[in-house]
Amino acid sequence: MKEDNIKKLIDFTLEVTNGCRYNCTGCSIDKDGNSWPSDEEFNKIFALVDDLDKNEFRPMNLQIGPTDIMTSVNKDLVLTSPKIKMLSKKFLKTAINCAFLDPFNENYIKLGSQLNWLLEGGLVKFVVPFEAYHIDNKEYVDRIRKRIQLTLENMPDVKHTKTYLLINYETSSVYDKENNTNITEELILKTYQSPILDGLTADIILPHTRTDLRVEKNSTEFYSAVMKLKEYVTRARNKYGKSVDIAELLPHEGKDWDIFYKAGKLYMTPFLLEGLASFDDEYEVKGAWTFEGLYNSYINGFLEQVDWASKNTACQGCQLVPECAERGIHTLMKISGITECISPAKSLEDKIIWT
Repeated sequence: MKEDNIKKLIDFTLEVTNGCRYNCTGCSIDKDGNSWPSDEEFNKIFALVDDLDKNEFRPMNLQIGPTDIMTSVNKDLVLTSPKIKMLSKKFLKTAINCAFLDPFNENYIKLGSQLNWLLEGGLVKFVVPFEAYHIDNKEYVDRIRKRIQLTLENMPDVKHTKTYLLINYETSSVYDKENNTNITEELILKTYQSPILDGLTADIILPHTRTDLRVEKNSTEFYSAVMKLKEYVTRARNKYGKSVDIAELLPHEGKDWDIFYKAGKLYMTPFLLEGLASFDDEYEVKGAWTFEGLYNSYINGFLEQVDWASKNTACQGCQLVPECAERGIHTLMKISGITECISPAKSLEDKIIWT
């Protein structure tokens, strides 16, 4: 397949791990409700991936989650599954969720050996939940690095591409209690500039969308977090100078498809700054698990969002409506009862360079 023929890249997440001994700030993942796909569902997933590839939608990333793999109660089922091994070979690379907090080296040796079998001949990236207050903790970051390295030493047949540190945005996780100040803006800058994180990619994400946003408490918390983060991102980006690349505010990845399998259903989830996992009905694929079924779901969702935006005062006349609709942002606003713009791109519109 020629690169210029690729229409979209596909990220596919299997929500199949259960159980986690950690309680990271802001975490809202489902630790117990992730069922293992039936043989029929696995076959439908295999056929879907092949159908997407045939239609020039390239299978890029397979992610195994949502919980920390090392403390998942079904860890061995996942890491020794011939079905997962077959599926991983259909994607360019596989992402593994792992906190790297287990203190015992022998467990990383075992993990590496299992991943070496599972992903033999492929590429791997690690997704690591990361508490914001460790951003300046060199000893902590170095400990994570050493455990990653020990794991990789036992994966000679797999190539490591990148490690992501994911920081859940919650006021409590980025609040400096000693100096009684919110350090979100400083944190955002450090994710780009800190020498301690050299070689690692740190991203701030919003965890709230895994919860039912129609519940007033959840939607209120989501609104508060997203608007505060928008404010801090806007302020931090302004410090870069007179212009901001549109790809930094509305990354190209948002135009691609993030597909989730969870408990017998498929979802196509939204993208705001980073990919968000949302299992609301509006994101469920109601049709067949085929290229046509997903494409129709995507097109219908896009048109519904453009229509909603045309009636929402804050969106009327905005040049970013197609970009937000393509990323599912309007649906996120609608189900949360939000009418104000939640994208930092709008606040920085006069500084945007379109690339």
